[in-house]
Amino acid sequence: MKPMRERNQVAVAIVGTVLGVALVLLSLNLGRLPFVNPSHTYTAQFANADGLSSGDDVRVLGISVGSVKSVKVDGGHVDVRFTVKDGVKLGDQSHASIEVATVLGQLYLQVESAGSSHLASGATIPVARTTVPYTLVGALDAFGNFSGQTDLPKLRQSLQTLATTINGISPRDASDALTGLSKVAQTLAGKQDQVNEILTAANTITKTLNSNSSALVGLLTDGDDFLKLAEQRQAVIASLLKDTSALGAEIETLISKDGAQLTSLLSNLKAITGVLATDQAQLKQAVVNLGQFSINISNATGSGPWLDLLSPTVVVSDNEIVGCGADPKSTTGPC
Repeated sequence: MKPMRERNQVAVAIVGTVLGVALVLLSLNLGRLPFVNPSHTYTAQFANADGLSSGDDVRVLGISVGSVKSVKVDGGHVDVRFTVKDGVKLGDQSHASIEVATVLGQLYLQVESAGSSHLASGATIPVARTTVPYTLVGALDAFGNFSGQTDLPKLRQSLQTLATTINGISPRDASDALTGLSKVAQTLAGKQDQVNEILTAANTITKTLNSNSSALVGLLTDGDDFLKLAEQRQAVIASLLKDTSALGAEIETLISKDGAQLTSLLSNLKAITGVLATDQAQLKQAVVNLGQFSINISNATGSGPWLDLLSPTVVVSDNEIVGCGADPKSTTGPC
């Protein structure tokens, strides 16, 4: 091999310069080489990404693991491409959020791993699993819009009234109020088991109502049908109530006018009923005797328009005479 001084010095200078520049560029971009610092690229969709820009930090559990590569609008959302170092495992249900690093609005991308499976390289985190920050600039802008729609004189008067009221409260009263709030908090903390039981019971009731929802719907439907029927029968019911009211008024008038006579009539009916009850046995015997008497009268008057009377019938009853026959001497027995 020829010594360097014996070679073409112009070619040696050009080659040396090219190698030096390549070495400098390689050292400046060493972190971007895939074989030196391997990483995975993902995309997160945000409703808005105001303030986030390419080069911002990407963190997992507060540790920097990559950077934002691009931020661009895609339809109704913003696509944020970012990289994560190889070795950082992200779940398939991971969440992404834009967080505020400083109150002045410096932002970074926060990724929270979730899910049982691995998030493949190149995957997209949808809008449903991303959140946007509330920056100081946004807060000031919202405050400006609010102040523009606020009646400032009334707001000042309200604040002045509030300040006067607070000044009128003694420190002791304020201390008592805070002590009371503390005791309430302690009581609630001590009753945590009971509160849990109440919540459990409420959950059970909710499940029971949910399981019987069809029956409840049927009950409500039947109730609705009943109310519709009652509404249809409203005129009949109203007429019935009116007639009942009129009948009550008539009875009241009758009682008020003829109350004394009705009382006397009821008393007489009661007395008659008592007499009939007392003479019930005699009445029964009288009915029996009248029946026999009616038979004898029928027999005596049944042969024509006259009355057949025989002296034996005075002593002997008619049925015994009939039993003896036409010739009593030829028969035996009582004859």
